[in-house]
Amino acid sequence: MLKIIRDNPRAFLLAVAVHLLLAAFLSFNLDWSSSHKLVTPQVDVIQAVMIDESRIRAEKKRQRKLEEEKRHKQQEAEKRHKQAELKKKREAQRKRKAEAERKRKLEQQRKAEAQRKKQAAEKQRRAELEKKHQAEAELEKKRKAEAERKRQREQERKRKAEAERQRREAEERRRAEEERIRQQQIAAEQAAMEAARQKALASERDKYIGLITRRVEEKWVRPASWSAGTRCTVAVRLVPSPGGMARVIDARMVKSCGNPLFDHSVENAVFSASPLPFPTSPALMNEFRQLTFNFSPED
Repeated sequence: MLKIIRDNPRAFLLAVAVHLLLAAFLSFNLDWSSSHKLVTPQVDVIQAVMIDESRIRAEKKRQRKLEEEKRHKQQEAEKRHKQAELKKKREAQRKRKAEAERKRKLEQQRKAEAQRKKQAAEKQRRAELEKKHQAEAELEKKRKAEAERKRQREQERKRKAEAERQRREAEERRRAEEERIRQQQIAAEQAAMEAARQKALASERDKYIGLITRRVEEKWVRPASWSAGTRCTVAVRLVPSPGGMARVIDARMVKSCGNPLFDHSVENAVFSASPLPFPTSPALMNEFRQLTFNFSPED
């Protein structure tokens, strides 16, 4: 029964509708004032069910027929589709064969044309190669001739360059010798002039040191215990002043007389002798700004 309902849902719904109509009809014919219980006529229900089942079978048969027709139509459509596909495939195969044949012929023509062009190109290449070899041989011949001319010109250039180099070297040696002699002469003259200058400076230096020493001795007060032969060395700082003199700004012992009292007397004599004679020669002025001299008065 359930299978019939699943296979024929429309018939099942129709049967349910019939039952509902029947129940409604019976309810309107009941005597609602009566206290008797209503009894459902079973015969009518059974008849309704039987009618419904026959309709279901008829509907099922109709559905099967419709499905059979549908399946038959579908098979016919599939058959026609397969025939069309087969025809289409055969047509496509025919076209492919025709295209392949066309391409084969084109390929043959292409190969033949390529072979012809290749042979023509090879012939032209050989002709050009022969022409190139001839041109290269001619060019090589010219190159060798030009190289020989260049070699000869280079040899001549080197010969002249070597001769010029030897001439310049000889000239340079001559000039160098003349310059050496001239420099020796200049050096000898400068040495003589420097010797004369140094001699003059030494003479002037001795002169001013003597003047300074005598002036300091004049201002020196001999200590009672001074003994003959006592010597000391004094460093004096001088500041030039107008009139060829210099002012003493510092005096100190570089080498002591051996007695602090004697040293002090000499330092006092230096300050007392200020200003001291000062050279006007620029070569001695800086030297005498920091003057060191020996002090050794005689008895």
